[in-house]
Amino acid sequence: MAKKKNKQRQQLRLQQQKKLDTALQTARVTETGRIIADHPSHKITPSKMQSIFESAESGELKEQHELFADIEERDSDIAANIATRKRAVLTFDWHIAEPRNATPQEEALQQEIDELFYQMTNFEDLVMDLMDAVGHGFVALEIDWQFVNGKWLPKRFIHRPQSWFKLDKDDNLLLKTQENYEGEPLQPYKWVVHTHKSRSTQLARVGLYRTLAWLYMFKHYSVHDFAEFLELYGMPIRIGKYGAGATEAEKRTLLRALAQIGHNAAGIMPESMTVELHNVANGVSQGNNPFLQMVDWCEKSIARLILGQTLTSGADGKTSTNALGQVHNEVRRDLLVSDAKQLAQTITQQIILPYIQININPTIDPMRIPYFEFDTKEVEDLTKYAEALPKLVGVGVKIPEQWVRDKLGIPDAEEDEAILNAVKTDFKPDLKAEKTALSTHPAGCPCGCQQGIALSAVDNEQQVLDSELDKALANVDFNAQLDPMVKQVVGILQTVESYEAAFEVLAQRYPTLNTQQHQDYLTKAIFLSELLGAHSVGR
Repeated sequence: MAKKKNKQRQQLRLQQQKKLDTALQTARVTETGRIIADHPSHKITPSKMQSIFESAESGELKEQHELFADIEERDSDIAANIATRKRAVLTFDWHIAEPRNATPQEEALQQEIDELFYQMTNFEDLVMDLMDAVGHGFVALEIDWQFVNGKWLPKRFIHRPQSWFKLDKDDNLLLKTQENYEGEPLQPYKWVVHTHKSRSTQLARVGLYRTLAWLYMFKHYSVHDFAEFLELYGMPIRIGKYGAGATEAEKRTLLRALAQIGHNAAGIMPESMTVELHNVANGVSQGNNPFLQMVDWCEKSIARLILGQTLTSGADGKTSTNALGQVHNEVRRDLLVSDAKQLAQTITQQIILPYIQININPTIDPMRIPYFEFDTKEVEDLTKYAEALPKLVGVGVKIPEQWVRDKLGIPDAEEDEAILNAVKTDFKPDLKAEKTALSTHPAGCPCGCQQGIALSAVDNEQQVLDSELDKALANVDFNAQLDPMVKQVVGILQTVESYEAAFEVLAQRYPTLNTQQHQDYLTKAIFLSELLGAHSVGR
């Protein structure tokens, strides 16, 4: 039974591969492959723009999207903000994820799709082209397939202008060709159509450019009016005065002199005539300029619409602050995450799914395929968690390890993967931070001690010395041995005349005191005393 299903699946796959026409559907649009735009933004008026929008709502998209292309090309502020919105998605890492509770076959399929995308050299261009839907509302990319090593692979994704399409009554895209200007359906497996949902309405009205077009027009009028104002009133108004008895020739001379002053900054006239200059433009300062105020309002509205904020796109150094900028960046991140999730859904359903249906399994369940995912998680500050977690765990708070990994963006270690470990060392050079454990009793010490001096929990160095001395002499009856020894030593010293002679006599009388072990013991004890003394002075 399983062999029969596999055979049927293989036959379906071969049939679909045969149906996959390698010729581009858009080859029949024009001979040159382009449609010449009419630049509808030229002399745009509110009535003309309204007519263009109404035509788009009825399905004719050509003029509307040619207008949108003009707007992005002619307005530097709109172009800059749109480019920022598009490129922001490229800052996210991405991966191919397997469906939940994946079977071994699904895990193998995930690895194949993962390899496919990592070998895709034009992936960044694909993302940029898909993000064109933010302004236009939709974007259509034609897939150029190639047959390599027994499988059909997408060689490139070709961006096609939105003006090449129209909408039917059900809001479906149709491609307009020379043979069929009314439009024909898009061929299966040949297109990636990404719709950016910024509002809930019909496709012709969903793009941000529908709103930006009005701001563009208002700004365009303000800039044009300001330029005309400067042309008319940027130079001072020149008023000539002549006497009551001036002749027509004298009047013409004065008028000619006024014209020369305006264009050449020089002129001649009779001495009896006068000229007054009135600088009208001085009355309109930049802070009280209605034209520039309108332009500034339009640009701030454009930034709010595209980026969701204004401070990071037009900081003036006065009203913009870092704190406010951080708040506005949070709003912008919401748009960024939304863009990434919409893109991931399109890539999964219109690139990954067709690849599997053509090359592997035509009847695969779309809910059980590997899916594309951007890493939109915001990683927390590692330093703060490194300080807080040990304290919380120390008081008994039960914190799941996976929760910490998700917060800090730390992945699980793979099998046989190198893992960082803390370097352990016994060298502790800072005596003020932690007291060093020293062993001053050698092996075979006469006192019978088998342990060193532990300084980790003792604050008084003298107590350490006294304690260790007590341990060393614990089995010695010091008082019982001292009196006879002292009397004998005193008697010997009274019979000699120098220190050298006294040392020789004592060495002969008490040979055990002149051993190397006792000398080493005394040397280490003196060193320890000096070390503890230096430590006390240093504190």
